[in-house]
Amino acid sequence: MRESARRGKRRPLDQGASRPVCSPIVNQLERIRDKWTRGEVCIGTNVTLTDSTVVELFGEAGFDIVWIDMEHSAMGMEHAVSHVRACRAAGMAPFIRAPSNDPVVVKPFLEMHPAGIIMPRIGSVEDAELAVRSCRYPPRGVRGFGPIRGVRFGARGVEDYLAAVDAEILVILQIEHIDAVDRIDEILQIPGVDSIVPGPMDLSGTMGLLGQTGHPDVVAAMQRMLDAARARGVPMGQSIGPDPGALRHWIDAGVNWICSGGDWHLLYPAARKLYELMSSMT
Repeated sequence: MRESARRGKRRPLDQGASRPVCSPIVNQLERIRDKWTRGEVCIGTNVTLTDSTVVELFGEAGFDIVWIDMEHSAMGMEHAVSHVRACRAAGMAPFIRAPSNDPVVVKPFLEMHPAGIIMPRIGSVEDAELAVRSCRYPPRGVRGFGPIRGVRFGARGVEDYLAAVDAEILVILQIEHIDAVDRIDEILQIPGVDSIVPGPMDLSGTMGLLGQTGHPDVVAAMQRMLDAARARGVPMGQSIGPDPGALRHWIDAGVNWICSGGDWHLLYPAARKLYELMSSMT
């Protein structure tokens, strides 16, 4: 009953039968699109620590997506690409959050050929336009040419790569300002926007409600995003803490993908609980 209700709000998405077929062995994007086509939600978590064993563990746990956070973590490029490789081995889709929408900054992450590139701090239509252009080759954008994993280290021809690349990496805009929410319809009309996701904490700050991500006004702003995305058939994700009530709310509301928790979120409570247990015995 509950699954049926969730599918009723999360409509099956037309992912384009005529789109170029990307190789699932590179970034697992087809697995994500297949679930969206069936009206299913994709489940993910976050990684900020450097050891790619963490990502392999998440794959064993069953997650569909790993959000590789290059905006707020101390990870370097070598750590990010190791996480992408671990996702490939574990059958998960890597979504890399870049530090900014600057084309020079985002370029090395694109060369890792993740399933999705999350462009943060979108606060205007102009921010959104630059984010998309940074991820696309001319004439649609300004991305410099130098693929590595995308051409499978030479096993794939450049002509084939160029014909399919726009369908192989999702451009995901992270909406983090109320001004962008107010213009969400314009943002969703930009060619090349493949998905959107709110940044609940920063969004709340721009509304004078920093930290109050469950405030009715903040929830209503994110719901406006979801309604607009659904109307245009654009997948929307959500990124929130591991609060059961909030997770239930957004899954039932019909988001297409959701990431929660992550390496240190999961490790610290378990470590503290074990310490307290052992300490109580001394």
